Amino acid sequence: MAQSLTRRDFLKGAGAAALAGLGAGLGLSGCAQPAQVVRILWMNDSHGHLRPIYHREGYDESFLTEHGLKSGSVEAYLSANADFANLAAQYGRVGGYAHLATLIKQERAAQPDRTILLDAGDAWYGSAIALLTEGKALVTVMNAIGYDAMTLHWELNLGKETLLARIAEAKFPVLAQNLVDTDFEDRVLPASLVKDFGDVKVGIVGQAYPFSLLTTENREANPGWRMGYREDKLQEEIDRVRSDEGAGVVVVLSHMGYEQDKVMAGMLSGIDVIVGGHTHDILWQPEIVGKTLIVQAGSHGKFLGELDLEIRNGKVDGYQHKLIPVLADGVEPDPAIDSLIADLYRPFDDTLQKLVGETSSVLYRRSLFGGTTDAFMVNAYREIAGTDLGCAPGWRFGVTLLPGPMTVEDVYNAMKPTTSPLYTASLSGRQIRAALEDNLDNVFNTDPLQRLGGDVLRCGGIHAELRRSSPREERIVSLAVNGARLEDDRHYLVATSGGRTQYMDEQASASAQPAVEELINFIGQNSPIVSESPVQAFVDVQQ
Repeated sequence: MAQSLTRRDFLKGAGAAALAGLGAGLGLSGCAQPAQVVRILWMNDSHGHLRPIYHREGYDESFLTEHGLKSGSVEAYLSANADFANLAAQYGRVGGYAHLATLIKQERAAQPDRTILLDAGDAWYGSAIALLTEGKALVTVMNAIGYDAMTLHWELNLGKETLLARIAEAKFPVLAQNLVDTDFEDRVLPASLVKDFGDVKVGIVGQAYPFSLLTTENREANPGWRMGYREDKLQEEIDRVRSDEGAGVVVVLSHMGYEQDKVMAGMLSGIDVIVGGHTHDILWQPEIVGKTLIVQAGSHGKFLGELDLEIRNGKVDGYQHKLIPVLADGVEPDPAIDSLIADLYRPFDDTLQKLVGETSSVLYRRSLFGGTTDAFMVNAYREIAGTDLGCAPGWRFGVTLLPGPMTVEDVYNAMKPTTSPLYTASLSGRQIRAALEDNLDNVFNTDPLQRLGGDVLRCGGIHAELRRSSPREERIVSLAVNGARLEDDRHYLVATSGGRTQYMDEQASASAQPAVEELINFIGQNSPIVSESPVQAFVDVQQ
């Protein structure tokens, strides 16, 4: 694996070379004909973070061992949570579109006129600036950088009218072969794009998150639309761009998730590359399924993915791959994009930079069963609403906050960058059990194509033992609420925001302001925040 890299090394420009994770495959070694290269640059799951952030991963030290990464290295900092606070102090913030723009310009220059820049979705939603501009700030920056195409997921939380307005403003196509209208099943957006490089045509087919319409906070946000895998139509589109448009290379731009991408690569034919997203996987080396390369570049702008396809006789005959780290202190921001981002922030700076309180703990989200951010949130919800339980969805996105002052923007970016209120619902024990079982099946179903959403539901006030390998509706072994066994016929008050739990009670009440503003007020009254332990609602008791 790559050598360990210090911050000083990175500042000297060693980063891209040392972390290059190169691979060569699918090729004919020793072939005399020189290859032409098509370079694919991509990001996925940036969640609207225009400026650099901190981000703690959910992977532990076993990930480092599995991938041959040295503890304490840049790779370890970017990939896992071991010794995170110390490594954050050493290596600093990650991501930022002005820093990404510098790297994109640099990597494009090495392959002028033969580079494709893609985004695999979750770009326009998930941060304060994305929310306050309804995605417009992200579209503006992506236009300035010069993206070639993207696909969708959380963008649909904007709602139909706003989403279509953003798509109309984009100077690049938004691809989704699997988003159709309910009347005639006509596609709402273009299914594909073909780039002609002279010696080869590259077809890019968009596959948005199939369950996007089921994961929006407002279930009425996108009337008249339908989604799903539509794998038969995906195969037809792959075949069409090859036969009708002459594509010798086909890339599926996917927001299905890593395991789902692997299933599709095995089911379908004619896919050279899947550029993936949704599950925030860090693939230091591509996964190869049959003749298909699968790549994914983490999340939150921490990496720029780069895949060089070696083309001979109009087909892929080899590749080189790397994930380029985006350390804010190691990459100079592009001046034009940096200035543009400052302009986009200016109307909101006074509000977003207002101090709310402080945290004494590292607040992080990414964890299968919930992090310290989630633990704080669900217990705050309980106190604010005076309920038995507090629950929040298992979102994968959210920045990490180090101990210190907290601003309004920090609360939005780390906890709740959406407009939904805090709901109070009255649910029976039976309903609570059913909701938890349904969520566990969405996460642990043995068929990846049946999984829906993110990680496990976070709940304060619940203690449950589970067996993840058990069948649907049989995973929960025991279930208690506030130390007492859950009673099926008893009703419990649940405070929740961000998912759809509130729809289980037709009489659920809503706060007058968004849940994020409730959290901001709560933090102001209860600072400093101490949340040292992650959510501990579930204990896995595998047989």
